[in-house]
Amino acid sequence: MEGLQPGEALIKDSGMFPVAWNKSTFSTVNGKLILTNQRLVFAAGRFQNPIEGLRGAHKERVELSLGDITSVDKGMMATVKVTAGQEYTFKGMRNAKQWVDLITKAVRDAQTTPPSAPQPAYQPPQPTYTPPPQPAPQPTPAAQRGQFCTECGAPTDANDKFCGSCGKKQ
Repeated sequence: MEGLQPGEALIKDSGMFPVAWNKSTFSTVNGKLILTNQRLVFAAGRFQNPIEGLRGAHKERVELSLGDITSVDKGMMATVKVTAGQEYTFKGMRNAKQWVDLITKAVRDAQTTPPSAPQPAYQPPQPTYTPPPQPAPQPTPAAQRGQFCTECGAPTDANDKFCGSCGKKQ
């Protein structure tokens, strides 16, 4: 089947034998029924009767997410009935019981298997910022270093032996 989503696998395809979807009492569309691990798809065939072809029925497609399917039943003869909000009836099925069993199992598996997380898109590594080297700190004046004369409070230098303001020995 074309158009499978990532992580989607084909389980069963009706193949060459057409299946009839009964849209209503007086409307039937022939096509293919396809079951994947994520959805049930009916795609109308290219060759419909001329009246249905003129009405554009050949463009019809039904996609049912397995999570939306609430029941699957085998009807009379070769009929499969699927309920997902409304009832969809597919007739002319080869191995209708097998279809019912496979759809039921796929629905059950979809309910118990968590959806796979999408893979993140490739992100190139971002360059890391390294700040330029800083010059070594220069000695600061005495007032900035917090050295003051204990007698008068005037700023002093570490090398001073006496306060330049009051003369007290440091």
